[in-house]
Amino acid sequence: MADLGSLIFRTRDDDGDIDVYEDARCRYLTFGNQVEQSCVDLANPACLPYVYTQAIMLGLLLHPQPRRVLMLGVGGGSLLRALRAADPRLQITGVEQRQLVVDVARTYFGLPDDRRVRIAVDDATRFLQNDHDAYDLLITDLYLASGMHPEQVEVDFLQLCRARLAPDGILVMNQWASEFSHNRAAHGNLAAVFDTRVLNLHVQGGNIINFAFRGALPDVRREEFYAEAQALGLCLSIPLQRHARNLWRQNSEVLRGSRCRR
Repeated sequence: MADLGSLIFRTRDDDGDIDVYEDARCRYLTFGNQVEQSCVDLANPACLPYVYTQAIMLGLLLHPQPRRVLMLGVGGGSLLRALRAADPRLQITGVEQRQLVVDVARTYFGLPDDRRVRIAVDDATRFLQNDHDAYDLLITDLYLASGMHPEQVEVDFLQLCRARLAPDGILVMNQWASEFSHNRAAHGNLAAVFDTRVLNLHVQGGNIINFAFRGALPDVRREEFYAEAQALGLCLSIPLQRHARNLWRQNSEVLRGSRCRR
């Protein structure tokens, strides 16, 4: 079990405990256990310490010109902070089910609060059903204290996500399951809803970052993609070019069959 340092805050709502820990370097959000839900580097808040959150940032490079972003699952707001640092022009809507999580994120994790960031306290499915906006990127990172929320890989939920994407929009999903059969079923559902227009990136820790495209797979020049990843990675102090290379290597067969060029 990870040593998260000292407990500096604890609260509780109807869904359970919310704890904040801190060590010499980072502050951590957990839901009543030692499983990290979010983390902020106290010296560099825009830096993403988790490999899977770093990989999610590739979504900014796979879309030709992202402007509107929907995030399902805000947590401590680490991804939201990184998106704002990467491109301050982004209009970001974050959806978090628990008001208390939002309050803790603002108090202890520096969750941005400005005119380009809107936080909705709502159930993710209900929000998708009632929302009518179109998004360039839709990031879904729905997790419970015990692991990934099973709903986020179900066909009905994925169809709701697809309906909220702009014509060239991308769904970016953080997927994790301890059973291979569960991952295989999730990939099958994504392929069915998005007509196989899906790239999968396996990262350290067992997470799989899925990039599902409402329209055609993007027309990407490999070396330019690597250079853009290097530049954004330097901006955020993360090894994004490494993730870009891994994405290309793990999806070479799909990319060779698309309009992507070497």
